Amino acid sequence: MQTILITGAGSGIGAATAKLLSKNKNTRLLLVGRRIEPLQELIGQLDNSKSHIAKSIDISNRKDLTTFLKSVEADLNSHPLVSVFANAGIGGPNTFGPEDRWNEIIDVNLTGTYNTCMVTHPWLVKAKDVGHEVRNIVITSSCLARFGVPEQTAYVASKTALLGLVRSLAVTWSSDGILINAINPGWVETEMARNSIQAMAYHEGVSYEAMHKQQCAILPTGRMSQPKEIAALVQFLFSDAQRSITGQAIDINGGSWMG
Repeated sequence: MQTILITGAGSGIGAATAKLLSKNKNTRLLLVGRRIEPLQELIGQLDNSKSHIAKSIDISNRKDLTTFLKSVEADLNSHPLVSVFANAGIGGPNTFGPEDRWNEIIDVNLTGTYNTCMVTHPWLVKAKDVGHEVRNIVITSSCLARFGVPEQTAYVASKTALLGLVRSLAVTWSSDGILINAINPGWVETEMARNSIQAMAYHEGVSYEAMHKQQCAILPTGRMSQPKEIAALVQFLFSDAQRSITGQAIDINGGSWMG
């Protein structure tokens, strides 16, 4: 049985991806997030629920993630790690000054994702020794890595930096069969998106419904993505159907960016 690690698994895109990947009876999931309760609730909704492990970890803490992967609980010596979905991240605005969230956002979105890649790399290398020729990492960036938005310097900077991280690691690791790509979602119907829309609605003095409609109208497709759509892309990138995509930033955002 193979193992896939998903960070930021407790809700939204991470949870939808876990539900999809759990349908493969040969896959066990390591589900990581800051809060254990939604992870445990998610496991109850997965196929083969007894196979999966939930762990509360702050990915900005490299030591905790390293310790977990080495643990008997993770059991990666018996069930090799073949894919990593580095999905954890936080959003919201930041403003320069005493209450600036710059460090908090950068620590999670950029440093935490870097930690995830580097700590899992030895385990991905080891999986080749037991017959897994192709191994994958997918990182969740954002369409905001393509263009700037006001008052979100930390978020935009962190998500843009992830694209450089992907390109650099792809050059370094792909010759050994480890493929690494970023996905750039736009508006996705998640709790994070709902919170952002509610904040925008409050700022503009309009209802949530009116702001949601306004944001959808900006998109060429006229609709927000569903988490399961992003999950399907991750599943494809992890599949045996492709061995050539690496170092890429794949836009899946309703046409909000057309590169």
